[in-house]
Amino acid sequence: MQFDNVIIIEDRYRNYYPISISTPLSDIVIGGLRYYEHIVLWLMSLGYDANIYVITRNYLAKYWRGIAESLLTRLNMKYSIRYLDSIEDINGPSLIIHTSLVPQIDTLNKILRNVSAGIEVRCDDRVLINVVNDRGNETDRDVINNCDLLMNNGIWSVIKWNTELLRSNSKYLIKLLGSKNLDSDISSNAIIDERAGDVITINSTVEPLSYVKGPSLLGPGSRVLPHAYIREGTVLYMNNAVGGEIKNSIMDVNSLKEHFSYLGDSYVSRWVNIGAGSVTSNLKNTIGDIRYMGIDTGMIKLGSIIGDWVKVGINTSIMSGKYIGQGSSVIGFVRNNIPPFNMCINNDCERFRIDKVIEVYRRFVELRRSSVNEMEISLIKAVYDASLHEPPP
Repeated sequence: MQFDNVIIIEDRYRNYYPISISTPLSDIVIGGLRYYEHIVLWLMSLGYDANIYVITRNYLAKYWRGIAESLLTRLNMKYSIRYLDSIEDINGPSLIIHTSLVPQIDTLNKILRNVSAGIEVRCDDRVLINVVNDRGNETDRDVINNCDLLMNNGIWSVIKWNTELLRSNSKYLIKLLGSKNLDSDISSNAIIDERAGDVITINSTVEPLSYVKGPSLLGPGSRVLPHAYIREGTVLYMNNAVGGEIKNSIMDVNSLKEHFSYLGDSYVSRWVNIGAGSVTSNLKNTIGDIRYMGIDTGMIKLGSIIGDWVKVGINTSIMSGKYIGQGSSVIGFVRNNIPPFNMCINNDCERFRIDKVIEVYRRFVELRRSSVNEMEISLIKAVYDASLHEPPP
């Protein structure tokens, strides 16, 4: 089957709150890569050269391209991606993928063998994938209903499927890289345990007396500090430094957790700092299912969802299934969800001024010895405005 375009469409983005107000769903990290990077990896494995389009909200389409760092781009992989707020101007044979479908490459290969133009794969009312010859001349479609596929229902599903996707797609990434250990410095006194999955290290450092268990991915510029315990499902996407214990958790670009603490079954966005002694609870005392924003996730283990530019103070405890919105600063005992751009001691919060949020971002960038990105500041302002007009679901 031939197609000129791959179009990625966001599904139910409100279920990914608060992450979704500052990140297109195509760029959420799951299984070691951004969602769309799994699609790129899949296309490369098939020898396809297609244009990739992401359909997202207007302000994200406007600013995101100048912000988001890509692991595959860092590896000098060549592909084309554009962020748009409408599908209307895309013409030609297109493969349309909805983000409800978990991008497991073995599954995508099976689907592609059984799907031709005019066929649509659904799970009840949700479209997962379809192929059209020309978007301007779409006709009635034959529908395949398949609810056995791995599906994303919200940000909690990213945590649910993270380790499994990392394990299943790692063989494709390793083949592309040519090695599990690419330009990395791994101490002879570190333990790398690959009995349950591959440990992929890309231009990263594993310091002495640390333990790293697979499947896990340590991306470019990341450091595992001495005595750290890095468990299965850990993803350090890029420029992260971590100590203490991490399990089945994702850290996006430029975020830190350098001191002894616990991060379990959690999602940490960009430019986040987690202070010494801070812990995320990922299990209720009743061992019951955890609810996220009032939705029963069906999961007994779910930690914290932490938005971009957040600062978590020392000795902070965050209850299971809670989120901390973009730009917030928290310290103490977090029992409730924290809206974006709030400064909280325990659950006593006040709104952060936008100028102060930007000032903290600038200071953290300088601390990381990086360069301030003016597009990032424009995104902070846009997300600040969006947070005022888009309350939690």
